[in-house]
Amino acid sequence: MLILNTRPIERAQALSQDLKNLGYQVISCPLLELKPLPLDESLVQQYQQFISFEKVVVVSSIAAEIGMQYARQCHISIEELKQKQWIAVGTTTQSTLQKLGLESVCPEIENSEGMLQLKLLQDCQQHRIAFWRGIGGRTLMMTQLQQQGCQVLNMLLYTRNMPDIQWQNLLQQAFSRIIVLISSEASWKNWLKLRQNTLFLQQNFNNYHYVVLGQRVGQQVSQDLQQLAINTSVAIVEHLVAQEIHQKIQQMSL
Repeated sequence: MLILNTRPIERAQALSQDLKNLGYQVISCPLLELKPLPLDESLVQQYQQFISFEKVVVVSSIAAEIGMQYARQCHISIEELKQKQWIAVGTTTQSTLQKLGLESVCPEIENSEGMLQLKLLQDCQQHRIAFWRGIGGRTLMMTQLQQQGCQVLNMLLYTRNMPDIQWQNLLQQAFSRIIVLISSEASWKNWLKLRQNTLFLQQNFNNYHYVVLGQRVGQQVSQDLQQLAINTSVAIVEHLVAQEIHQKIQQMSL
């Protein structure tokens, strides 16, 4: 059995190795490519506003790394940063923040819905919440917080583009069962774009099964497959970790 790990390259390596240790063949097939945006005048002005914000939501490890780098360049001290309440999307981002000297909380379910359930983000009307994020990421969460009356500072730190994938070089042998890991709505949309533009995928799309992070994206995947008249297996995980993925695969009808 083959697993396609569609996470961005910098997020995929540890998970791929853990899955290989469980006996799976794993190929990296990133559906998102993350690239830093420049620290331009507009972003510098946002960092000046950022000083007065009490909470910071960090949506990925790369957001933590770029955000901290730019904070230093804007002469914001670690002492000032430690005075804020930090919220990480998951344990990997939390670990990155910790290495950078900042303690944070993260949800049990590592997605937007899980983050919105955190006590720190309950009844937070009039609170000032900054987001360190990439273009197109976590818009649902920001919208809901704004609707609650929060003041949101949307700090875009990187782009999330679809990389060039050469399918003829990716799969050089036939696999009867292929599992695709989907960790975000953007990744899923890019997978559907690949299907439209790649004859190989059009011809073999029924052979793929999906393990999806989170109920919301999982429902979107199921709905889209139903509209395409594709009958395949979709399993939902709360954490994109090897053991949970393994357990779900064992339960799937493949």
